Amino acid sequence: MPKLREYLGGIVSEIAEARKMTDLQTVQMAKEYAQDNLLKHFSIPRMKVGTVDLTIPFATAGKSPKMIFRDFIYDEIIQAAKTDYDPSDIKSDQSLKDFLIKQEPAYLDLLIKIKEENTPTLTLDQIEYLAPIPKIIVEFCKSLSNFSWKYTNPDIFHKSISNRVILETKKVVEKIEDQEIIVEASKLMELDVKCLIFAKMSVSEAGMEWSRYEDINGNIVETLIPE
Repeated sequence: MPKLREYLGGIVSEIAEARKMTDLQTVQMAKEYAQDNLLKHFSIPRMKVGTVDLTIPFATAGKSPKMIFRDFIYDEIIQAAKTDYDPSDIKSDQSLKDFLIKQEPAYLDLLIKIKEENTPTLTLDQIEYLAPIPKIIVEFCKSLSNFSWKYTNPDIFHKSISNRVILETKKVVEKIEDQEIIVEASKLMELDVKCLIFAKMSVSEAGMEWSRYEDINGNIVETLIPE
């Protein structure tokens, strides 16, 4: 069963993916317009997402079991990489699992160090202790032959691993309990309506576009800016 953050994040991700599909279609249409003597004088249709209002029913399903380092990192890699990681490549997949097992003692040592500091919450300094772990994992993943990196941005992938390490460490230090939820329509229909929770969410588009400029040294710089 999913967790609420994963479920809501997945919905937002799907909306972004839908926008990407419309942009790809716009590119195809632009090529067709350019090749037609009449159409090339018309503006090219392009859809933008306004505001999507969602009402999402779900029910709590209880606490999820705590996962050990090798398991939660592998789980995050699979989720973050999606189709860019091929677990059916048994040799490479086992290589990744063996690597995570070797990294586990270093993480446990850091966990002991953080516990000994006896802070009520995970501090910024303690988060810095954890920073080398996702870096090492990302570098190893880049060396795997079953990782294509076709759709996965290494920086975003690194952020996902880092966030997961921090979250799992917070669970231990701050005793956070991660609740799983029920979202399947068939299961929700079996429950009393009083057990249902309705999350209302509005998703609005805030696009980015590439901008090129020349700095004082004459170098061409490309950067993303809001549309």
